[in-house]
Amino acid sequence: MQILFIILIYFAVVIAAIVVLGLLNTYLVERSPYQAKFVQGTVPNPPPDGFYPGIAHVLMDKQTPWLGKSFDRERQIGFNIFTPAGAQILKSATPSYAKFSLNSDGTTNAYYFKTYVGKGKKDVNTDVIKLDYSSPENPWIIRIILDEIVAVAPDSYLGKIHVKFLPGFFVTVGYFSLRR
Repeated sequence: MQILFIILIYFAVVIAAIVVLGLLNTYLVERSPYQAKFVQGTVPNPPPDGFYPGIAHVLMDKQTPWLGKSFDRERQIGFNIFTPAGAQILKSATPSYAKFSLNSDGTTNAYYFKTYVGKGKKDVNTDVIKLDYSSPENPWIIRIILDEIVAVAPDSYLGKIHVKFLPGFFVTVGYFSLRR
């Protein structure tokens, strides 16, 4: 009985740490200059269609193996595009994912999402296009991601990245830009 109590205390401490660190991370990320720009954005009209090169605004804007997103406006879906090196890392990290597809230039499409208009997860007064990865074909580590985008100029979008760490508890981890 004492061991069970210790295990329960351990899990309570871990969950409390996740919540506190998540709240702190969200607090810091949402005080960046990108936040003001995000809440001033509008729902893209018309929604994006085709490939949009991207820049991730995480890890102090260091270059990442993510190249951008491609959208199919009519079908309301899209996917991410990665460098060859990035694809190798992702294939190792998510070996059961069956939808990796190699492009003729050596880049890889992966992690499909559905698109729809809704209120911002954290910015409830801002209308956004949600990029929802919760599809069963995505690995669980990808299904917990919810991106949102707003238009900040013609063919230029600012995105926000949320991760669901606990049921109903989303942490904002960063931003990204997409530009035609």
